[in-house]
Amino acid sequence: EETTKQLEKAAKEVSQMVKVPGFRPGQAPMEILKKHVRDGAIEGHMIDTALPETYTKAVKQENLEVISRPHVKILTDVPLKYEAIVAIYPEVKISGYDKVKIKPQDTKVEDKEVDEVLEDVRKRHAVYNKVDRPARHKDRLTIDFEGFDSGGAPLENTQSKGHPVILGENTLVPGFEDNLIGTKKGDEKEFTVTFPKDYFHEPFKGKKVTFKVAVHEVEEMQMPEMDAEFIKKIAGEEKPLEEVKTTIRKNLEEEKIHAEKVRRENRFLDKLADMVKVEIPDILVEEEIDGMLEEMQNGLSERGISMNQYLENTKKTIEDLRKQRRPEAEKRLKLRFALHQIFKQDKIEATEEDMKKEFDHIMALYPEGEKEKVEKEYKEGSYLRRRLENKICMEKLFAMHLSE
Repeated sequence: EETTKQLEKAAKEVSQMVKVPGFRPGQAPMEILKKHVRDGAIEGHMIDTALPETYTKAVKQENLEVISRPHVKILTDVPLKYEAIVAIYPEVKISGYDKVKIKPQDTKVEDKEVDEVLEDVRKRHAVYNKVDRPARHKDRLTIDFEGFDSGGAPLENTQSKGHPVILGENTLVPGFEDNLIGTKKGDEKEFTVTFPKDYFHEPFKGKKVTFKVAVHEVEEMQMPEMDAEFIKKIAGEEKPLEEVKTTIRKNLEEEKIHAEKVRRENRFLDKLADMVKVEIPDILVEEEIDGMLEEMQNGLSERGISMNQYLENTKKTIEDLRKQRRPEAEKRLKLRFALHQIFKQDKIEATEEDMKKEFDHIMALYPEGEKEKVEKEYKEGSYLRRRLENKICMEKLFAMHLSE
């Protein structure tokens, strides 16, 4: 009976979109309408509209706290029968988190750290002069190189021409630059290096590769003196060296304090994930892995690499990636449940006053012409609004448990 009503409703909606000779839109009887649409069109439209409506009703009737998309299996079209498998909020147990202590580390800036920053500034303004002598530490070389396997076959992605390398900066494979010490312009050299076992590119992990290198240029680094003229150049105005050092020290302190804050927060969250007891529905884990792979695909796309190219280069399958990411997906979900439970137990929430303060700060970052758009993006129930609420709750949690 209910399916018949839903079919009649679907037929009326479909007839609004289909021109049937002799009938006004929405007025054609179902039997006549069926002759002017593809087989199953009305039934399909009925399912599209009736399924979410009846599913929502069933969830409310059963008083379920659903936390995943439903996995729906249609059993029969007419009458409409289906089953929906969903993850519901599990029982979460967490205690003792109020006793977690993350000892703060020293954020004092040493004199040598300030000196290292000044040294880096000098390096960035260094000039290189061509020299006719054997290469030594800190020299810049211009080289061609190509890698070969143990059988002498060239290896893909191991060649470059006119490649600049500063000896001692270790921008190439460990051991590569050491073999260039003592070479001169015009030299050709062949040597073997072993790639690290934790090398980022799977096919090269722990692999022995023989490189043939041609040295085209050797240049000596000449760094500027830290005199008044150079200070004016980097600071934009005349300043005493001690004032420059004070500014550097202050910036380093701010960086260290921020890094230490992030370290303590992350360590605290790691502890929470270990303390929570919860049985995570497998559907939810799979959805989390889906999201992680989507993040990965977006990251690859930004670098101009497709997922298929990545899989081919790493000799992996999608199933390999899913298996690798499962522990991290489970940890993320455990932490999410832990935080949800703690917010509830400790009555941590984002008040209207909290939200207004944060939102006013966000709005101040945008020009007048974009503020209406931003308001819509942060409307009630939106993803950005929920993320902002979560950020406020997290800050309150850290303030409660990580205060000095």
